[in-house]
Amino acid sequence: MFEWSRLLRFNRYLGQNGRNEIDYQWPTSKFPVISIRTSAGRGKPKVAFGLVALGDIAIGLVAGGAVAVGIVGFGAVALGAMLGLGAVALSGGLAAGAAAIGDLALGAVAIGQSALGAVAIGENALGAVAIGQHVIGAVAIGERVYGLVAIGEHGFGLVPIVGDFFRWIGGLFD
Repeated sequence: MFEWSRLLRFNRYLGQNGRNEIDYQWPTSKFPVISIRTSAGRGKPKVAFGLVALGDIAIGLVAGGAVAVGIVGFGAVALGAMLGLGAVALSGGLAAGAAAIGDLALGAVAIGQSALGAVAIGENALGAVAIGQHVIGAVAIGERVYGLVAIGEHGFGLVPIVGDFFRWIGGLFD
C-alpha cells in the first residue's frame, strides 16, 4: 500500500503529525531576530518576541499568531501600528478582517476614518449599512447620504429621509 506521508518530504520534520512544540530563536535566545514559539495546543501558550515573531502570542516588528502585536500584525487577533490583518484587526493604518478598526478599515464590520464593509462606520463609509459623514450604502445614515434608504442632512435615496427632502416639501406649501 502506498504511504501518502512519504510523498510529503516535510512530514519528517513535523513528527507526530505536527503536534510537537516549536521553540526556535535565531541567532540567539537572548535577542532573537526571528522567533518562532508555539505550544501546539498543549498547555500554556508561548510568547514569541523578536523582530520577526511567529507563535501563539507574537510580539515584534512583524508578528503573526493567535494574538499578534507589532508594526505589521496578522493572526486571529491582530494589533498593528501600520497594518493589521486578522479576524479582529486593529491598526493605525490599514485594518482588514471580520471586525476591523483603523484609519482605513475593510471588513464585515469596519470602523475607521474610511470604512468599507457590510456595516461601515466612519467619516467616509461604504457598505450595506453605512454610518458617517459622507456615506454610500443600502441603508445610509449621515450628513451626505446616498442609498436605497437615505437618512441624513443632504443626499438622495429611493426612500429619502433627508433634510433637503423635507425642506423641499415645506417649500411647496409656502
